[in-house]
Amino acid sequence: MEMDKSEIHKSEMDEHLNFRNYMRDLILGVNDGLVSVFALVLGVAGAGFLPINVLLAGIAAAVAGAISMAIGEYISTKSQEQVYDAEKELERQHIRDHLDHEIEELYEFYSAKGFEGKLLDQIVEKIASDEDVLLKEMMLFEFGVLEEERRSPIKATVIIGIAFLVGAFPPIIPFIFVNDTMTGILWSTILSLFGLFMVGWIKGLLVKSNKILDGLENFGLGAAGAAITYLIGLMVGGSV
Repeated sequence: MEMDKSEIHKSEMDEHLNFRNYMRDLILGVNDGLVSVFALVLGVAGAGFLPINVLLAGIAAAVAGAISMAIGEYISTKSQEQVYDAEKELERQHIRDHLDHEIEELYEFYSAKGFEGKLLDQIVEKIASDEDVLLKEMMLFEFGVLEEERRSPIKATVIIGIAFLVGAFPPIIPFIFVNDTMTGILWSTILSLFGLFMVGWIKGLLVKSNKILDGLENFGLGAAGAAITYLIGLMVGGSV
């Protein structure tokens, strides 16, 4: 029975860690989709384009942005993983060729954490007796990365691409149904600012910070960016 509880707990911890590893992609993707497409939509609308033109521009921006974010995430995550793999192989060679030095580093690492005497010897001996465990400890010690925190480039790519598209929907949707640009701007602003607040609120919930302040911060930053592009659109539209 205890084993079952232990396995359930481990499974829950693995799921939590897996979600945490990709939380950044979710938040970044949705928020970037909201901010960039909302700003573009208001800029185009401010220039005096018809709702259908604003809609097409918004859809193009959503698709292009999702592709760009996905490709960028794939390249950066894959590069990060390749660097980690290279460092891991180098560390494995160090363990095989300079085990005594690695053990000395273990002593330094755990001594700094307050372990000493016989307990320290037992900890180091236990870790050093298994090459894989020793490798994980040294990677954590030297690079601050747990094996369980590694991210799949494919999964990260899919998550951030879809998240961007989800964030891009609120600014665009009103222009499907309205017949005049100003009404579209109004509803696009309402939906987008609400979405920005909710993204900040959810981020605060996940990281256990002040949800209201996080929501208002995201709301304010997104509103400021959109206001700038709207004013630029007005100036460009007025000069053409």
